[in-house]
Amino acid sequence: MSLDRIFGYQLVQAGIVTGGNFMREVGKPHKLRPVEFTILQLIRETPHISPTTLAKTLAITTPSMTAWLDKLSKRKLLIREKSVSDGRGQKLVLTPLGSALVEKALTTLLESEAALLAHLSLGEREMLLEILQKITKPPAPYSDS
Repeated sequence: MSLDRIFGYQLVQAGIVTGGNFMREVGKPHKLRPVEFTILQLIRETPHISPTTLAKTLAITTPSMTAWLDKLSKRKLLIREKSVSDGRGQKLVLTPLGSALVEKALTTLLESEAALLAHLSLGEREMLLEILQKITKPPAPYSDS
């Protein structure tokens, strides 16, 4: 069997292509790493998300999340606010600069991905997204208890 029939290999190759596209179109021009863009976009999608929830969503440790949030905070892209419901907790909010940056980066990324995948039909792109989502979020194991 050749490599072109191995799913993992093809996924890695696709990741190389899309990762290169991200860095060329978004990463370098906006000085954003993929994880930084993802953090900003998740905060945009889920206003007032807690750092703990964000860390769990991205499957990274709390200390790692703190380090990323510190970097983004120093760039004045987000702020931490005290939680009203939990005095010890924090909620994350994008600054106007952070909102503008993630909006511009997202627009650029979507346009560049559309160009990158232009050889696929709209149906193929939708099917690819659906399949990738199924791979990354497998169904819960069956339990009859």
